[in-house]
Amino acid sequence: MNCFYKRLETSLAGMDGGNINAKLWFSGLEWAGKDEAITLEVTRPTYSENTLSVPYLSPDWKRKNPNFYKWQFDQKIAKIICRVLDYKGAYKEYMQDHYCNSNSNEFKLNLFPLPCNDLQSWDKEHIAITNTKIKYHYQTHCSNNRFKLFASLVKQYKPSVIVCFGTRFLEEYKMAFWGNGEPEMLSDERFKLSKGKNEIYIFKARRLPTLIICPFLGRNLVANIELEELGDIIKSIL
Repeated sequence: MNCFYKRLETSLAGMDGGNINAKLWFSGLEWAGKDEAITLEVTRPTYSENTLSVPYLSPDWKRKNPNFYKWQFDQKIAKIICRVLDYKGAYKEYMQDHYCNSNSNEFKLNLFPLPCNDLQSWDKEHIAITNTKIKYHYQTHCSNNRFKLFASLVKQYKPSVIVCFGTRFLEEYKMAFWGNGEPEMLSDERFKLSKGKNEIYIFKARRLPTLIICPFLGRNLVANIELEELGDIIKSIL
């Protein structure tokens, strides 16, 4: 097996992390844009949790990366968290003082470790590091290796709710956070947010975290009223 994929069994690269003991996790698909290096090295500060090196956003990292406060995806997640917590300050204040800290209220990860400009892009750098010419094959390898790691972390750290972005990837999210088995389903709901265009999925299973699967932030889910509504749903489940 390509050593790149073997390393996915233990590496938490390609994510901001935060407090892995938090009851609220957020998952995207992959880092977008050009700010991130195409590497399997962990590019955030880390702390030790058992035998795991867990990424997080330290105050020093935030000082050295001021563009972080402009990232739309993270701004929207911060707004959602502020609603969940009834946080009285501004969302940017939350980003500065709490967001993805080692003792924060959230843990933030991505299904796939390598950054891409968009979901379709797969460049020479990606091919060189993975030895895989087709992005779909890379995603399949991740599902066979990295998803096992995620499922084991869920079992160990027991988050209550995992909010996932990208409704086309329902089955990938289920596999990553519920494992390969057939869980005992408690409920399977669809819920339209107040503007009527965006639909979220809420999956509950016995002894597993609730999965809330939403449209992409910044492309579909953009209105503050819907972010607040999503925050209220999360809060009611927590």
